[in-house]
Amino acid sequence: MAAKTEQTVADSPGQYRLALCDVDGTLRHKGRWNPGTLDMLTELHVAGVHVALCSGRTSGSLTHIVDDIPGVEYVASGSGASVLQRLGEDWQVLAHRALPRGAAELALDVAAEEGVEVWGFTDREWYISHVSARVEHEIGYIDDHPVIGDLHAHADRYGKVLFLFDDDAQLDDLRRRVRWPGTEIVVSGHGYADLVTCDAHDAKGGDVIVKALGVDWSEVIAMGDSENDRGMLTRAGLAICVPPMRAVHLSTPAPGQTRVDAQDTAEARRIVGEHLAR
Repeated sequence: MAAKTEQTVADSPGQYRLALCDVDGTLRHKGRWNPGTLDMLTELHVAGVHVALCSGRTSGSLTHIVDDIPGVEYVASGSGASVLQRLGEDWQVLAHRALPRGAAELALDVAAEEGVEVWGFTDREWYISHVSARVEHEIGYIDDHPVIGDLHAHADRYGKVLFLFDDDAQLDDLRRRVRWPGTEIVVSGHGYADLVTCDAHDAKGGDVIVKALGVDWSEVIAMGDSENDRGMLTRAGLAICVPPMRAVHLSTPAPGQTRVDAQDTAEARRIVGEHLAR
């Protein structure tokens, strides 16, 4: 982590008041923070910008990795299904957008028929049916432990059902067979696809945080690298796209919006610094 120095949080931030940051691929890789990440998060906090991590990860994983980064005030887990706010040493659930029970059960049934491993995410827990090689890898990767049990028993509590698909043909079959009003399947990483509500995916939880803080989307910095980051990137006043996401993949920007490509986190930090200095 960056060396500790005496820091004063700005009393009146400039144009940007909130930063929504994707985690894996954008800020972290293989369980470690990318070069430049911790300095950037500190610089945002010192500039008076509220910081939120928005990810497909579990709530437990997100709150754990920012335990010693007090400048991160919010986390949105499950690809926007659950939003938590830091209150002292605790985290309070601000919102949890559960899937309709029928949608979750359909997802579980289709996954079983297709031979696709599937996990369920509530506002706090990560449920699995058995410990597989992928589960063991995930535990080491996100440093959070699942609950083993009957996935159908908690179907009314899932904000996200995660499919671990093997190829594009399998993903196409899942998208064809798992259809439910108000939900959608979005790719959140290589071999990972999330079934979430449209509201959750719409801004990856950023909408809840924007409302809680009373800020405008023009005052938001967003950065991400995947399809499930598209909503918050499209709305933000400043969108920073990290590969494989590129600015050309987003819709036409509105007047006043800025969209830039960064090759890595270090370049994203430089871009953020330039805009905070204006």
